[in-house]
Amino acid sequence: MHFQDFFSSKLITQVGVFLAQHVPRNVGYGLAQMAANIIARRKPEVYWTVRGNLRQIIGPEVNENALHDVTREVFAHAGQTHYDFFNAIGQPPEILVKTVHIPESLFMHIDSGMAQGRGVLLLGMHMSNFDLVILTLGAHGLRIQLLTVADPQAGFYVLNRLRVKAGFEVTPITPESLRAAVRRLRNGGLVMTAGDRPIPEDRELITFFGRPAYLPLGPARLAMMSGATVLMGGCHYDSQEGYMLHITGPIEMVRTGDWQRDILANTRRLSTILEGYVRAHPEQWMMFYPLWPEAPVVSAEDSSPLATG
Repeated sequence: MHFQDFFSSKLITQVGVFLAQHVPRNVGYGLAQMAANIIARRKPEVYWTVRGNLRQIIGPEVNENALHDVTREVFAHAGQTHYDFFNAIGQPPEILVKTVHIPESLFMHIDSGMAQGRGVLLLGMHMSNFDLVILTLGAHGLRIQLLTVADPQAGFYVLNRLRVKAGFEVTPITPESLRAAVRRLRNGGLVMTAGDRPIPEDRELITFFGRPAYLPLGPARLAMMSGATVLMGGCHYDSQEGYMLHITGPIEMVRTGDWQRDILANTRRLSTILEGYVRAHPEQWMMFYPLWPEAPVVSAEDSSPLATG
């Protein structure tokens, strides 16, 4: 079993929920730091994946020790976000709405779109506590169809049940769920999906941080088919302000009449916006899958048997 499969398993997810709701925050954050230190020391496969992604973002000139530290920080932040998300589960709506600052512009765009009978497609990204953002949006009373991975691991079934309790219609991506999403958007509804989940099966690679990457074409395709208002949102954690959702948009889609070229052009536009979010806080990008075709480079000093995990 791969390292990330183990930590996405049903058992580990359930244990995480139990611990987050029974230990204080300082203990939960401390456990997150301990887990990050273990990962950074043992260097399992997922460590090299994250490190390889970060090298593309920060640049080849980054010092190896600095790159290692940022990689460890990603796992520490991931542990923190899981604690805060699991701890929030079951809280009443009046508490949940305060867990993430949601900009008023989001509600204004939604109200405006609904008034025109035009849906809103919210493109999220794996920045900081995106699952807590989902809970918070549900607590605000928004009814959203959430398009998720087509074949989720067992742990994601647990997360998806929690998302359903938050008021979301969770639909793994299939031809049927995509058709439902288009209908919902055309009727003035809300749909949310990730704009940075890598899709190696797509035949076209999209330039991301200067190199061809496995970014999904689906969001741009869905936006063009539905005519929805497109917003892109990323979460950011600040030690003073807490979790904040930032919104970019509306993002107008290019429409020249050449369907395939427009899909690629619009995906490139979305990738440029995504770059800005990731570049600002690479240590908070929770991306545990390779975004670029190139395998991460393992340095000689880290190629010991212990380093492979």
